[in-house]
Amino acid sequence: MTTDEYDLADSRSDAESAAAEAATTEPDERDARYLRLAADFENFKRRKTQELSDVRRYESEDAALALLPVLDNLRRAVEHAGEAGAEEFFVSGLQLVVREFETALERIGVVPVPAVGERFDPAIHDAIAAEESEEVEEDMVVAELVPGYRLHDRLLRPAIVRVVRPRSAPSGN
Repeated sequence: MTTDEYDLADSRSDAESAAAEAATTEPDERDARYLRLAADFENFKRRKTQELSDVRRYESEDAALALLPVLDNLRRAVEHAGEAGAEEFFVSGLQLVVREFETALERIGVVPVPAVGERFDPAIHDAIAAEESEEVEEDMVVAELVPGYRLHDRLLRPAIVRVVRPRSAPSGN
């Protein structure tokens, strides 16, 4: 055999061994890619299921936000109807409508935010006035001016409240 023949035989054996090595690593890479793709698809399905669940759970949010001012106005009408000398049957009829309205909102998951007597929480309360008192140790809600509401665990509207806070100690400078 000549030198050229040896070189040709060597290059064939190198090419054959490289092809054999590639044939064994390609299935491993393909399997790993397949597993990653399958895991990505499972994550995608889980994310989409959660998004659809959230959409269904909060689909009444826009309607509730549109109806809350109507409920506020009905409550104001009940308050002022008695002051204006309206007939008792008219006032009781308005009160019945308010109760039915509240019940309907509760059925779709809208519940009031606790306010009066609760510790002030800026995440659910919006304070528009504050008083100082020596009788409290932390900020407490003493009056609810406009009720706040949640839809399930999401805040729709914060309660507008008046707060009493501990009297600050005079500084001894």
